[in-house]
Amino acid sequence: MNQVLSETIVHYRSLPVERTPQRLDPLGVQSAWLLVPLLGAVAVAYAVFSTFLHHAQFRSPALAVWAIVVLLLAVVVATIRTHPGLAPVGLWSHLAIIGVAVAAASLFAASVWGHNQRIQDDWGQIAVALLLAAMPLYRPVGEVLTVAAVAAFVLGALASAQGRSLLITNHPLVYATVAATPVLALAFGGAGYAWTMTGETLRWREVARAGQLRLEAELRQVAARMVAQERATALNAEAVPFLTALASRGVITEEDRLLARSIAERLRASAVEAVDRTWLAETVALALSRRGTGAQADRRSRVHDPERLEQVLSEEQRAVVGALIGTVADLPGLDADSLAVTVEQPGAPVFLLTARVAEPRRLLRIALVPYLSALQSVSMVASMRVRAGGLTVRFAYPERRAP
Repeated sequence: MNQVLSETIVHYRSLPVERTPQRLDPLGVQSAWLLVPLLGAVAVAYAVFSTFLHHAQFRSPALAVWAIVVLLLAVVVATIRTHPGLAPVGLWSHLAIIGVAVAAASLFAASVWGHNQRIQDDWGQIAVALLLAAMPLYRPVGEVLTVAAVAAFVLGALASAQGRSLLITNHPLVYATVAATPVLALAFGGAGYAWTMTGETLRWREVARAGQLRLEAELRQVAARMVAQERATALNAEAVPFLTALASRGVITEEDRLLARSIAERLRASAVEAVDRTWLAETVALALSRRGTGAQADRRSRVHDPERLEQVLSEEQRAVVGALIGTVADLPGLDADSLAVTVEQPGAPVFLLTARVAEPRRLLRIALVPYLSALQSVSMVASMRVRAGGLTVRFAYPERRAP
């Protein structure tokens, strides 16, 4: 293994991975995406209803309308940014979504300032809480709880400052608690679910890894038997008939020498190919074998990875890449002979999967976009291009920054 590849493997496998469901179970979180627009719709609907209830308490109706508009903006941004096609959700996206929602709640508080009669029916804390409830699926639990604490403090301060106009006279701390409780409660609820989900995912991985280690010896024996069987088949198909015919004639000619050399070179090349088989080559061959064609094709001709850059892929990334290759291989309109994978750029490995597919662009996107999103969730950059019947899927590590 050359020094550049060794450094690349150490660099990318040592990158810190955020402990979030989106990172650890990207395909599972994709199925939960509809929760975000649903919670956003509930927040907007409640804001409209609550605004109607406050119609006699407005100091500035225009601010109340703008508050709903700003909340709608926060919901739209959350819906778009958490979409599987734009994974993963970053820190600044998280802060922008909740920050805009808090701004909307502040605008509503300003619209009824000095005339508000009850904190309980204000919609600000409920809207912010609903959006925060979904964030632990995409961001670390500690980060979500910190943002929730800041949002709760802001909304609590706004509530305590309105004490003079409220019908129920009490200590300002009580008003702050009433406003902050929904925010903290839903944030802690979502965080608890995400914490449990990530914990179970990590435990499942440990069980799977332990099982893999127990089966490693057996798998090696099976692989050795398969290689031996292939070598025996090759010998029976070429070497044995040649030697039998040679023994029966009792004479060695120049043509026999040339044929023997040719057979030896093919057997040697086949043996070297068996030793050099990589995970990526085996994955492509196995995926194509399910079609009933191409199973015996030269595996190295389908995967061009002279630097063995596939070694930089983590277990999570290999799982997604394997699922992606299997999905492409199962496409009805695929030309099996055209499927190939090329890997290049040792410093920042780039994987290119190419094929000819007679499938509409829309169906290809439906089939493959979830896997592209999953790759993006596990620290890669992925894209797909369909042009003139040709499919190109590119997934790569981000460019390494100079130290």
